[in-house]
Amino acid sequence: MILKGVVVRICVLGMLICSACASDAQDGPKDLNQQIDDFVQQEMERGHIPGLALAVVQQGNVVKLSSYGTANLELGVPVTEHSVFELASLTKQFTGAVIAMLAEEGEITLDDSLHQYIDDIPEDWRAITIRQLLSHSAGMVHRFEKTYDGVFLMDYSTESMLDAAKKTPLNSTPGTDWKYSDKGYFLLGIVIEHVTGQSFEAVLKERFFDPLDMTETYLLNQAQIIPNRVAGYTIEDSTLQNIRRDWQFGLTPHFGVMSSVFDMVKWEQSLVNGSILSEKMLAAFWSPLYVFREDAATESVLGYGYGWWVNQKNGRRFVEHSGFTGTSYFRDLKTGLAVIVLTNRDQASGPGTIGIAHGIAHIIDPTINTDVQE
Repeated sequence: MILKGVVVRICVLGMLICSACASDAQDGPKDLNQQIDDFVQQEMERGHIPGLALAVVQQGNVVKLSSYGTANLELGVPVTEHSVFELASLTKQFTGAVIAMLAEEGEITLDDSLHQYIDDIPEDWRAITIRQLLSHSAGMVHRFEKTYDGVFLMDYSTESMLDAAKKTPLNSTPGTDWKYSDKGYFLLGIVIEHVTGQSFEAVLKERFFDPLDMTETYLLNQAQIIPNRVAGYTIEDSTLQNIRRDWQFGLTPHFGVMSSVFDMVKWEQSLVNGSILSEKMLAAFWSPLYVFREDAATESVLGYGYGWWVNQKNGRRFVEHSGFTGTSYFRDLKTGLAVIVLTNRDQASGPGTIGIAHGIAHIIDPTINTDVQE
């Protein structure tokens, strides 16, 4: 049902865009579709991005669903709207959504202490709360997994990861500072499994993926045959190379969801129509739990919440996040414009996909101020 709805909306809104821009196009200016295509191709060339899939959604209606370039350079396979990418840290919003639901259901509170859900924790963890884990203010370091001579292992069980997490010292006293932390979101996954009595994967499937018919969405599984899985790339010594993210983790609430833009449109539509998260949960979902700066005169706020950066300025609130593998998700909460960009080139250096998402949003709505958190 959702599949058909996506197709219909693409066709209808595509005609509307072309019709609205037709008179301008005859006189010189390009229609929005062409402007976006030109901008994306320019940024792909500049960033050495092999392949990219894009969704632009306005109030749940698909304005543009497009793909560019190559999914696998060795095989010469093109990217399509159904290509499956590693979302990396876009996963954090799904983890945050589960926490929001559990809080709404009265199963947890954000001020619960971590020791209520994890046994035998270090003494300096006892002051850590779920709120602090969500907002990266628990004093946790970013990476914590065991390595051998600085190289990741091939397989990590949940038990070995938790053991390594417990043995990794805090970066600061909980609640006193901010540091982006995969470790914090890994621990939120432990909390979720403890409260629900289910695996993290089962929770996501039951609450999100199955109800939304997200059949092209998976949890990281290096052994599984995943149709249309793209290959990932990085830049080493100015040369494009395979990224070699071959490790397998038992629990990945910090980076493990894989999906297509086609499926991510379904997720975006659920955020608009409230089919999964209630209006009350959505209000929390897009509110900052940690504030970096705030100006009452301009009603400006920059903060971090449930797996989203939150930037409010002049009466408009933007939320967004990016992923290391070359992914980005941008939303304007006032107009309902969302831009989802999935690529197969990591963004450890260069402008990254946040810049691409901002640029596309600005093409569609020039009033959007794109100096949002990167």
